[in-house]
Amino acid sequence: MIFEDLNAFVAVAKLKSFSRASIQLRVAQSSLSKRVQRLEHRFAVELLTRYSTGVSVTLAGSMLLARAESLIDEMKAIERDFCQGLAIPSGKVNIALSPTTSEFLAPRIYEQCRKAFPNVDPQIRVGSTDKIHGWLCSGEYDLALMYDPEIGTDFEIVPLLAEQLFVIAPITDFETGETIVYPESYAIGELANLPLVLWCRPHSIRVLIERLCAKFGCQPNVVCEIDGIPMAKGMVERGLGFAISGYAGLKYEIDSGKLRAIPFSSSLLNWKLCMVLPRRNQVSLAVDAIKGIVERQVDEMLANGSWGSAKRIRTL
Repeated sequence: MIFEDLNAFVAVAKLKSFSRASIQLRVAQSSLSKRVQRLEHRFAVELLTRYSTGVSVTLAGSMLLARAESLIDEMKAIERDFCQGLAIPSGKVNIALSPTTSEFLAPRIYEQCRKAFPNVDPQIRVGSTDKIHGWLCSGEYDLALMYDPEIGTDFEIVPLLAEQLFVIAPITDFETGETIVYPESYAIGELANLPLVLWCRPHSIRVLIERLCAKFGCQPNVVCEIDGIPMAKGMVERGLGFAISGYAGLKYEIDSGKLRAIPFSSSLLNWKLCMVLPRRNQVSLAVDAIKGIVERQVDEMLANGSWGSAKRIRTL
């Protein structure tokens, strides 16, 4: 069945006239007549009774008209919604964030979507590096933020910033309350003797530390493995070891004087925050909108110092 034939029949039946339907649809009267005749031939019944002054709907025509009107309304709604969807970002976007970035980026993404893209529904989930990797590979996620991602060619990687890593230490001795004196910086080789509370593999910091230590002919002195920022804070504050982290994840503790961030003497101790997107033939406007929000919020946070000494990575 041809949609134009059905539309022609509905118009003629409701207006009770081929001439009036011709004016409304801006189609030649002869063309309308052929379209209705094609429907009648298809169903092998007369749908309209023709008079010199107009038409009336037969019993069969009444049955078809009742179903056809709702069908045409639905088709128009589909066309309208589809055209609007092409022009206005809308729909659900599944986003994966690391614990380090979720605290300050998740609220900003939600807030900016409400203001600029109310039809976009960001669904944010927080997970470790290995979990995010699995979520992306499952095809369920549209966008993720990861540090130093090691992922296949099926994904587009957009570098956002390079962040310096620090040795995170307690300001005071947990038992005596005395202020602890530290060196101005640490060398990579000193990680062989420094008691470390280090992230579990495959966390990107753990992988980086092990690679660099192997390059310098030493092994990191890991006294305890941690699995999350809260655990790192607690272990360091009680003097159980030193963590290695970027500034952003521990900004409050460092700025408030609870913890100290001691730089490395080597510039090799940094990690890169990247946006990871599955390579698809066509990226939705909603995903593009979220991508733009993330890039603008990163720029804003770097400009106001919320990310410490991190530097924006510009791609061509």
